[in-house]
Amino acid sequence: MRSVLSFALSVFLVWFFVATATFFLMKSIPGGPLSKERKVPPAVLAAIEARYHLNDPLLVQYRDYLLDAATFKFGLSIDDPGRTVGEIIWERLPRSVMLGALSLGMSLIVAFALGTASAIRPRGFADRLLAVTASAGVSVPSFILGTILMYWLAFRIPIFPSSGWGGISYLILPAISLAALPTAYLARLVRAGLAEVMRAEFMLAARARGLSKFKAVVVHGLRHTLSPVLAYLGPQAAGIMTGSFVVEKIFNIPGLGLMYVQSISNRNYPLIMGVTLVYTVMLVVFNLLSDMVARMLDPRR
Repeated sequence: MRSVLSFALSVFLVWFFVATATFFLMKSIPGGPLSKERKVPPAVLAAIEARYHLNDPLLVQYRDYLLDAATFKFGLSIDDPGRTVGEIIWERLPRSVMLGALSLGMSLIVAFALGTASAIRPRGFADRLLAVTASAGVSVPSFILGTILMYWLAFRIPIFPSSGWGGISYLILPAISLAALPTAYLARLVRAGLAEVMRAEFMLAARARGLSKFKAVVVHGLRHTLSPVLAYLGPQAAGIMTGSFVVEKIFNIPGLGLMYVQSISNRNYPLIMGVTLVYTVMLVVFNLLSDMVARMLDPRR
């Protein structure tokens, strides 16, 4: 019970401080969401500001913003008349989550397979492949990799669609672009963890009982690598599961990331603040959940 209360309190405190900081930072930026419009009569401008409560005192706007955020409505969107920010977010979020889940699944499968093969045969082909792919995954930004994949696998060799939203084929290239960096780090973590575990007494005892190196690693070794992997996945999973701003922009995926980029360009303050809070809550939840799971799976407990 105490851990649940501590979890809820942590989420609330982070949510409150991020909401407050985001609100006052947005209000401190020169200009406003209506500054991009052509000159309109003062009466029309006043009517628009009244509709979106932009002419209310700052503290009143802050109070209303917190109340809207607490109910996950986040107020009305300036670029989508008649729709709340909450409705737009819940419409776009599943697409980003779908892309992120596919990318995260790719990362885990490739990282554990490559890291395990590399640890079983040091200096072998898998170990050399891990060194090359890990260096490339860390060095090449996702937007560069996405552009290269789009050029070769969508235009030169039209295997996958270049952009847009449709079936699973539309997600392959952006998912690979998102998966490259976490795969590189995760494979290194798995390889380093298994290299240390291979020298442990329980692994030597397992080998002495007749288990092959591969079976000993899979049955007894991999679970000892889960703690560092989960510690890395906590903050990383939130970003992956909600998609990437740049990758969604490149592949024109109508998810939360693309909407966030567009809202910044349009200075749609309610949408910016709403998406920021959704990302914040997801980051805190994923961090705390990964920490709890790591404690449960720790073989020393």
